[in-house]
Parts: sequence; structure tokens; C-alpha cells
Amino acid sequence: MYSLLLTAWLCLPVAPLNPIEEDTLAAINLHFTAGISGPNGVVSTGPEISAKYEMRVLHPLILRGAVEYKYGKMSSKLYPQGGLHTSTLSLETLYYRGTNHLTGYIGGGVVYAFNWFRPTTATADSLRAMENVTDVNVSEQIGYRITLGLRYYRSYSLEVGITELRPDIVKQEDTGQASFSKKYRQTKTGSFRITVGYLLPLATF
Repeated sequence: MYSLLLTAWLCLPVAPLNPIEEDTLAAINLHFTAGISGPNGVVSTGPEISAKYEMRVLHPLILRGAVEYKYGKMSSKLYPQGGLHTSTLSLETLYYRGTNHLTGYIGGGVVYAFNWFRPTTATADSLRAMENVTDVNVSEQIGYRITLGLRYYRSYSLEVGITELRPDIVKQEDTGQASFSKKYRQTKTGSFRITVGYLLPLATF
């Protein structure tokens, strides 16, 4: 039975005849992507772009580092309203299988997010008048990501990913006599994203 299943799997188009000599991915790639991040109940839908450096450590594993940027709006009435800019550094490991025409991969890794929050004028005025808040921001945060993807003809990609991030909203309050205090409240800025991309091979050995 096991021999039959293995033979059937090797006959599928996702199994190259010689996976080492005829590897389906270049040894080193630059991978540029653009797409959207879906809403999560706290942050609205927004655009996302990234640049990734990929290195094939050994067949069938890829080590990938990336720099990403996305924008969204804090839309929940439970939190201050405004625009949220997020720059992310990520390190992922991917496992792939396929042919030169179509390759599938799955992976995951860690992300570190740097956030910059810009409250709306109405929100800033309200916080200052009611709570003496002079500044509000979203903290840096480490999280994780799970990625699923397809690559076409070794040059084009379609990816979906789930990122989990739970940073704090930090409010700085004026307590008088030139002193300040900070209050922290956890929120959720992770999201589901869909991106398309283009791969530029740097080394093919």
C-alpha cells in the first residue's frame, strides 16, 4: 500500500523527476510583493508592500528575511481612532514542492513590528479634554506568521498569510507639575493578508 501511494505521489505534477539537479527555485531570490491586509475588528483593510530576500538553504527549505510596510485605520470604537503605519521585519522558513510551472509552499516564522499611530484631530482633542492625554501611540511588538503560497513559472507568486500581533496602546497623561504617567492597553493589529509578487533570481546554482 505504501509503495502504491508513494508511486502515485511521484506521478503527480507537484513532484519533480530529479528534485536536486532540477530544483524548482533559484538559490537566491529577491521577492517583491504588494497586496492588502484584511480587517480584524480593530484595524481596517489597508495596502501592504514588501521586499524579501530568499535563500535556498537546501532542497526543499528556504530561509527568508523581509522588510514590510502596511497602513490601516483603527476603526474600533473601543480604541482611539486614527491611522496606523506599521513597518515589519520578519524571518521565516518555507518548505516547498512543485515543478518549474507550479510550486506550492508553506512556512512560518517570527515578525517584529514597529508602529506609528496618528490619531484623528477629534480623537486627540477628546483625549486631551477628558483624560489629559498629551500623546497616544502603539508599541513595538514581536509576533508570528503562517504563510501559504503558490509560484508560477518560478517568477510570479500568490501568497496568503496570517499574522498575530498584540501590541499595547500607550497613552501619556499629564498629571500636572511637569510630570507624566503612561497607561497601557493591549490590542490586536494582526491580520489576514493576500499578496501577489514577482521574483528576481540573483543566483541559480
